[in-house]
Amino acid sequence: MKTMKNMRGFFDLLFAMTEKELRARYKHTVFGFFWLVANPLLQMFVIGFIFTFLLKQPVKNYYLFLFVGLLVWNFFSLSLTKTTPSIVNERGLIKKARFPHAVIPVSIILSNFIHFFLAFLLYLVPVLFLGTLTMFSAPLVLFSFLLLLTFTIGLSLLTCALNVRFRDVNFFVSALLIVWFYATPIMYALTMIPRPLLWLWRFNPLTSILQLLQQAVLGLPGPGPGMLASNIGVIIVITILGITVFKRESKYFDDWL
Repeated sequence: MKTMKNMRGFFDLLFAMTEKELRARYKHTVFGFFWLVANPLLQMFVIGFIFTFLLKQPVKNYYLFLFVGLLVWNFFSLSLTKTTPSIVNERGLIKKARFPHAVIPVSIILSNFIHFFLAFLLYLVPVLFLGTLTMFSAPLVLFSFLLLLTFTIGLSLLTCALNVRFRDVNFFVSALLIVWFYATPIMYALTMIPRPLLWLWRFNPLTSILQLLQQAVLGLPGPGPGMLASNIGVIIVITILGITVFKRESKYFDDWL
């Protein structure tokens, strides 16, 4: 009974903080919901215009290919950028009240995921006219969303816990994301990468996540068994590590804050 009460308290608090994040996102903005797709649309047109001249092997429906990659990347990068310093930023709240500290980063991620999901639904409108959706599209999309959410939460728990003790982590994450963007098949298809170098993408879980979405909505080739297995393996390791480190470090947050 005590465990169930604690779980209910955790989810009630998580819901409240997620709602707070959603309300704060577009407070005092004129266009509000429009910003869900404005940034990825602008990125899509700029990057798409440039890369259509540079790609030696044109990607079918390139702008839609690019847009879904930007949606995933914007969710992931924004979540990691905001969650890494989140515990430090909420030091006042942590010192005043006792509550599960994991609620802070997870609520940020869930808020971002709701925005991502709504933008993805809007993205499906033009995709419907392509005729590329099949009976397998929904399971593939749900599976890719599950992998994306799990990986983002696991990595965020790891970085925000470490950032409390080592404030350099926040700067490291910002620098890493710049490189990570180009190491993810957003602007290019993985088939353009020379086979001897493909092993590098096995360490990037976003590779399979994007390929699953591209397969689901655009009918493009999905990840191979080896790529999918290695990416899922990385997600599992990062998630377990993130939960373990966060649980260990959260006991000492008061000392380091």
